[in-house]
Amino acid sequence: MKWTVAFASAAISLVSLAAGAAPAGFIKEKSPDLLRPHRAGKPHARAVAPLAASGGVAAAAGPSVEDVGDPDSFGRNVTYIGMTQTDSVTIAPDCSFSDPEFERCIVGNPAPLPTAFNEADLAIINLPAKSTKSLICFAFTPFIGVSWANNTGTMQTASFIATAPIIIDNEVLDDPALIDPNTGLPFGGSLSLSLSSWFNRHSIEAGEFEDENSSQSRSCIAGLVSKQALVLGYGLTEAQATQFFKKPMTIHFGARGTVQMADFMSYFYGIRLYGD
Repeated sequence: MKWTVAFASAAISLVSLAAGAAPAGFIKEKSPDLLRPHRAGKPHARAVAPLAASGGVAAAAGPSVEDVGDPDSFGRNVTYIGMTQTDSVTIAPDCSFSDPEFERCIVGNPAPLPTAFNEADLAIINLPAKSTKSLICFAFTPFIGVSWANNTGTMQTASFIATAPIIIDNEVLDDPALIDPNTGLPFGGSLSLSLSSWFNRHSIEAGEFEDENSSQSRSCIAGLVSKQALVLGYGLTEAQATQFFKKPMTIHFGARGTVQMADFMSYFYGIRLYGD
C-alpha cells in the first residue's frame, strides 16, 4: 500500500500550466475560491493617514480591496456554521454487497475503458438566515482509495480525476433578471461551483497491481461564495449580495470524475463551513 502526495503535484502543475495548454482531463477549478488575476497581485503601498486632531487616531476609512483583499470580512470574528461528510462513491466490479445508505456504488467498465461518476446530494447542509455576513469559507478534506490493476497484457495509462460539485440554493437567485455568466441562463435559484479535488495520471505496466490511499486538506482562499464574488463575478448588485447572506441557504455536495485501470475506487470528503 502506498500513501501518495499526487494532489500536491497536481496543484503545482496547475500553477506551472496556467500560461500554457493543460493536458486532456486536467482539473480546472470552477469556483469563486480562486482569485482573478487582477485581484491576486501585490497590494500597492499607500501613505499612512494623518492623525486626527482629537486624540491621535488615524482619520482614515476602512481598508480597501487593494489593502487587504477582502474588506467585507476584515476584522470580523470567525463563525463556524456547519460540517458534513459525504457518502462514499465506489467503483467496483460487483455492487451486490453495497449498502446504498452509505455509498453510491457503480459497476466499473472493463479495462482499459474509463468509468465516469457524477453523483449529487451526497450530503446537504441547511443554513438558517443570517448565518454569516459576507462569505462562506471552508476546510475541505477528500479521502481517496484506489486499487490499480492492469490485466490487459500491455502497458496502459491509469488515471483518476475527481472534483466536488457544490450547489448553493438561495431565494435571491430566483430573480429571472439575474443571469449566470457561466451558462448565460437565469440562476433559477441556485449557484453552482466545483472544488478541484484530485488528479493522478501515470503509466501502469502489464501485470502491475498497486493500492493507493490518500487524504489531504485544503482551506479556502476567497471562499465558496462571498459578497465580492457575487458582485464582481456573478453580476449581483451590492444590495442583492447583502440580501443573499440574510437569506437561508441549502448547500448540496456531490462528486464527479473518472477512473481508469482500477479494480476498485472509493472517494468521499468531509467539509466544515465557517463565515464572518
